[in-house]
Amino acid sequence: MPDLTIKQRLYRYYWRFIERYLQKRQPAAAHVTLVQKLIFILPTRYGWWFLFLICLLYLLGTNYQNNLILLLSYLLLSLFLLSIVLSYQNLSGLTLHCPTAAESFAGGKVQPAISLNSDKPHYMLQLNLLPQREEVLLAELPAAVTLSLNVSKRGRYVLPRIRVSSQYPLGLWRAWSYVALQQHFWVYPAADGDSAALQHATEDKSEPAKNESGDNLAAYRSGESVRHLIWKRLARDPTNPVVRQQQNSMYSEPDWVVVPALSGEALEHALRRACLQLLKLEQSGSRYGLKLPALTVPQAQGPLHLQRCLQELALC
Repeated sequence: MPDLTIKQRLYRYYWRFIERYLQKRQPAAAHVTLVQKLIFILPTRYGWWFLFLICLLYLLGTNYQNNLILLLSYLLLSLFLLSIVLSYQNLSGLTLHCPTAAESFAGGKVQPAISLNSDKPHYMLQLNLLPQREEVLLAELPAAVTLSLNVSKRGRYVLPRIRVSSQYPLGLWRAWSYVALQQHFWVYPAADGDSAALQHATEDKSEPAKNESGDNLAAYRSGESVRHLIWKRLARDPTNPVVRQQQNSMYSEPDWVVVPALSGEALEHALRRACLQLLKLEQSGSRYGLKLPALTVPQAQGPLHLQRCLQELALC
């Protein structure tokens, strides 16, 4: 792990404390309605300057005994305090729900759809998934808003908290809430063809990429079995080990997508190839199955079957 700066460490400790506090105050739920204990309100930067102006007018009015200036300061203070109530009312009663689990591929963006409902109007709402800073502005309710989150690794993840905020009506106060919805999202392996297949065979013209027995050659990846190494070539070029992959071996059983027992980079490469094969088989309308080291998914077809196979790849 790279060394973190003092600012980054303080920021991480701060969010750990906030997470523990929010987990006790609002645990994850399928539907969340914003009530008083879930809404936080603080002045904006413009609001602090507005409060400073009120204090300045009050001091001027008392110093020069000017009732008009005092009346103006009281009027602005009343407006400032009234904005607190209006800011709270703009978020209070808003219900959030995420009906379906979002799906994406590693290296892309997952886009969960959040449904918002309420019995009263709400204005100038901004929503974003933590820790993303990209906000979505919502104009009217009821509506379904699509948020965005960058994902890099495959797996099944819990949907992060959603920040709902607003500076309605005058921008003097900022009301916000961190909402935890009981939902998850899937990140599948990125579909990858044989893009990493043998670069050394093209560089070394004295040895073809395909030998007479019909075997394919590929660069050795961490986690692959050493039994398939071509030792003669390794002795000649120790820096570029090569393995033999037979055409009818682990990736090419008819109507079956097979992922062998690998680890590390070799496993990730095998999962990317398996994902590409699943997508192609589903597009062609064929019946297909999935064989993993600890699980076998029977042959079938259709979007639900493809979804299950991709989920098993994500958890492999």
